[in-house]
Amino acid sequence: MPDTVTRGHKKRARTRRQLLDAGFAVLADKGAITVSDVVEAAGLANGTFYNYFDDRDALLDALAAESLRELADRAAADTEGADPAVRFAVASLRVLERAAADQRWGRVLVRLTDPPRSSRRALARHLRHDLADGHAQGRFRWADDDPTLDLVVGTLMTAVRRLAWGAPRPGYPAEVVARLLAVLGVDEAEAGTLVDTVRP
Repeated sequence: MPDTVTRGHKKRARTRRQLLDAGFAVLADKGAITVSDVVEAAGLANGTFYNYFDDRDALLDALAAESLRELADRAAADTEGADPAVRFAVASLRVLERAAADQRWGRVLVRLTDPPRSSRRALARHLRHDLADGHAQGRFRWADDDPTLDLVVGTLMTAVRRLAWGAPRPGYPAEVVARLLAVLGVDEAEAGTLVDTVRP
């Protein structure tokens, strides 16, 4: 039987999108999120929410994944087969540059990735691969163990926080990524050159 997209599928996708958009808006405006606030903002009934998400945390997980998935997937596709240090730099820069260009997005990302387990899960999909690959190729000092993930994700999220609630000088995202590369084991001069090469 061929896969076809029916009106029901389209309506279901639209409703899910409404809930996600409403969740994003509520989180951006209030800094916290409840199911009641989301359904009110979406103009939907309370019961409708539970047709799409088990609870508030499931919505938050979906928002966190969606906020980063597109950026991470595009960075991975754009750098497929490249040096792991280049892949790491491109993905990290895209997250920080997005936070600098869209402070509202950055604020929502910070709120979504607290507690830390959420940020690790949201950021770790491609990051784990890049760290393991970089270590295997001798580019990085450490692999994808918990302390290294904590170091990288913690630094990136602190930088996103600074970008979302402040006005750091131009070049701040590139400096953060270059220093992370140096900490991971890339020669400091090479790290700076590499980041300059991949900057948008």
